Amino acid sequence: MANSGGCLLAFLLAFLFVVSAAASDDLSGRWKISYEVQSGSPDDGLAEGSVASLSEKDSTLQGRAALGSRGDGYLIGFCEGSAVRAAITFRHNPTMFVRLTGSRTDGELRGSFTSSSSEGGFWQGNFRAIQLTTGAGDVINPDAEADPVSFTPTDADLLPEPTEYLDPEGNWSAQQESGVKETFVIRYQRNTILMVRNVPMIWQWWL
Repeated sequence: MANSGGCLLAFLLAFLFVVSAAASDDLSGRWKISYEVQSGSPDDGLAEGSVASLSEKDSTLQGRAALGSRGDGYLIGFCEGSAVRAAITFRHNPTMFVRLTGSRTDGELRGSFTSSSSEGGFWQGNFRAIQLTTGAGDVINPDAEADPVSFTPTDADLLPEPTEYLDPEGNWSAQQESGVKETFVIRYQRNTILMVRNVPMIWQWWL
């Protein structure tokens, strides 16, 4: 029985270790990214580094990012094992794009980056990222308090809009029933879905 109890205790300890190790692999939280520019334009634009707020779900990364004083960055990426790939788009003038390719090493992210701007700048080199807080906001690095950052509000064109359904055939049928013939104006936008049921004869009217 004593041996059985010892095995059970060992199993529980191993289980807790595995759970905590898995939790520590979650990239969700706030990260501080430093860039080491090795070649590119004279004004690197990256000297102040970035602070990124990440959310990881099913190996997919998304979040916001700042670059120095600007907080208009949007980040997407994925992680597989220790490998991490991400892209940050800073949408306002000048528009900048940063691509990160690296891996987790000793609790940090390290790798290479390339960056370009709408003004023609281009930079490449290495990056290093240290985790400041967890996804729950727990501070795990004292540098977290030294890096306050605010992200600009989400751009209006990135906010979800209600879907608009255009149904020219349904409109044509309604006109036949009412006897009122009106021009059906189609204004197509990104959130518009055109409904075509391919009823005989009506598709000819549509085309």
